[in-house]
Amino acid sequence: MIVTEKLKRFLHDRAFFLVILSFVLLYAWGAVGLFRPWRIDVVAYEFHAVDFSLGFGSFILPGQVYQWICGPIAESSLTVYHTVLLLAFFVGLAALLARLMQRAGKENRRLAGTLIFLFLTGPCTFSIFVTDLGMPEVYWVYLAALFFVCLAYKPLHLLIAPLCVLALLVNYAAIICYVPFFCILLLYKLSVETDKSARRMLLAAFIVCVAVSVVSYGYLAVNTMKNMNYSFEEYNALMRSRGVTELTYTDSLFYGHYEEDYPADFYARMAASPFYTEGDAVTPLQRLVNFTVFRLNMVRFHLSNRSPLMLVIPLLAILPILALIFRFCVTELKNKNNPALRRFVFFCMPTLFFVTVLVSWPLSFDYFKWLNFAFLPLFASFLYVLYREPTYTASYLRRALSAVSFPQTVMYCAVYALCVLSAYY
Repeated sequence: MIVTEKLKRFLHDRAFFLVILSFVLLYAWGAVGLFRPWRIDVVAYEFHAVDFSLGFGSFILPGQVYQWICGPIAESSLTVYHTVLLLAFFVGLAALLARLMQRAGKENRRLAGTLIFLFLTGPCTFSIFVTDLGMPEVYWVYLAALFFVCLAYKPLHLLIAPLCVLALLVNYAAIICYVPFFCILLLYKLSVETDKSARRMLLAAFIVCVAVSVVSYGYLAVNTMKNMNYSFEEYNALMRSRGVTELTYTDSLFYGHYEEDYPADFYARMAASPFYTEGDAVTPLQRLVNFTVFRLNMVRFHLSNRSPLMLVIPLLAILPILALIFRFCVTELKNKNNPALRRFVFFCMPTLFFVTVLVSWPLSFDYFKWLNFAFLPLFASFLYVLYREPTYTASYLRRALSAVSFPQTVMYCAVYALCVLSAYY
């Protein structure tokens, strides 16, 4: 009897955590994975075959960490490695969201539960990390989970700066999404913090994060290609000896071109650009500019072969959530009674979404993947505001959603949750 009572109390105290964890695991396995075992794809394998013996720069950290832990690359061990990491992340995510449910209070739990449902499902949150298991940017969400832990405890605030550097080592494009996301939430917490010593620590952490991130990005963006120790041909031969069959991404990121040929007018258009510098004797900055010109032309080429519906469908799915969050941010921005820092924070949150989309889409043909990297930090920021200010934020949500009926909400949630797409679709 005593054991039974203790078990009941244990389950009761952790009810939100257990329900959220059970739901996200069932959703990931069933709705996203279609009840099949999760598998590593060729892109994930490509990025995990690299290590720092090839040179030092961005994009190499995921492969190096995997090889430190598991040894030489193999598809089976890579699948197990990322399955374990993703499951551990879901446990941590459920723990964080359970705290949000507890903080929301009984009167706000339906609202909080609906938002958590939308945060865990749909095309632009975590489903792509299951459909494309092991994609290198999954480390951004792992670092984001660590960020929220560091943000919660004052002694850990300064550890956020190393998280920014690690995010840039995963992919220096973190400078347009996850790094500013970290910095914006530091400022938000600073705007609601009342303790003077905590405010000083948050301000110091913000300054250090900005300084370290700008310097790290400048170095990695300019020197990643320069620091490669192998020629293009040697690199591809080495990767094939490690079982890599897909070289498109790393060839482009490390060397600025591919093995396959584009049509003649592709290269003619690139060479005609006033920003392009011919030849191999170029400075690191010219190499970066050449890479940008190449990427712009590459995206234009692939865009001509894509249906506009491929962009419209995921945008339509997330549009109601975007409208809800944008409206909240604009309301806070227009409120003259808000301090300048708070208004600045709520200017930055939606702006970051647009900046991520507008900067990434001209340089990458993975439009949907980058829509995810713009949407997920925005949604996470809004949930953090709900966590910090549950009563105030919930009252806004009730007003904003007063015209939406319960059946309409259920219908939208069902369609949204079943809209699952591959990151590279």
